Amino acid sequence: MREGWDESLPRVVGLLRAGLPAEEAWRRAGVTPPESPATAIDRAVAAAGHLARRTGAPLAAMLLTLARTAADEREAQALREAALAGPRLSARVLLWLPLVGIALGALVDVRTLRVLALTPVGWVLVALGAVLTWAGRAWTRRIVEGAAAAGGGADAVVTGAALVAAALGAGSTVADALREVGQALDEPGLEALATRGAAVDPAWLPVARALAPAIDAGASPAASLEAVSVSAARRVRTDAAIAAGEMGVRVALPLTLCLLPAFLAVGLAPLLVAVMGGAFAGVP
Repeated sequence: MREGWDESLPRVVGLLRAGLPAEEAWRRAGVTPPESPATAIDRAVAAAGHLARRTGAPLAAMLLTLARTAADEREAQALREAALAGPRLSARVLLWLPLVGIALGALVDVRTLRVLALTPVGWVLVALGAVLTWAGRAWTRRIVEGAAAAGGGADAVVTGAALVAAALGAGSTVADALREVGQALDEPGLEALATRGAAVDPAWLPVARALAPAIDAGASPAASLEAVSVSAARRVRTDAAIAAGEMGVRVALPLTLCLLPAFLAVGLAPLLVAVMGGAFAGVP
């Protein structure tokens, strides 16, 4: 299992605080800085090194903040997976419903398989069942993927607000901190907040709201930004839990509109055809 940033970054922080240069601290800690960041936290770790070189902000403080953020993210992911486990299992079981229909039909009357395999009516029923099953699978997969991704959009806000607060604590001005962090994270919406009057990206609205009152009052918004980061991390966990709960209800839609009709098409309908055909065949 890959070691998480919440486990590896504190080792780097300890070596940095002991006075080692950044490169030596990374090497002795056995940690490799991300060269091709794939996730928001990867980009944030890479951005922390960039900011330390460009602005002189203490790398140890930023990495410690990111370690806490990574721990929150891991907790949110664990809660998300735990909440989704039940609905996912139910969805997988329901996807086998049409095959169960075929097996039950054959168990009641073996002529059901003959109807499905050798008659035009059976071919139509098989085609209808296949289409409905495919639609139910695709619909269910979309519901599961949507629930699994819930709350992920706030990850950038969590790391961005934390890095801006760390840069401000190191003495950067608000505008410089926003530009540097926005460029390092490749987040134009965050960088645009440095320009007064510019349109605010809705994703970064909590950061803008935290900045404005403090700037107008001539105070540092670092504390407000840290609160935004913590609140965004909490919202990720809450959104994940809500999405998982809603998923259990939404899965009923493909079940009712696709999988149950597919069950009837390949299970009950051919059984009725077989029974009725046998009954009519016995009439003199």
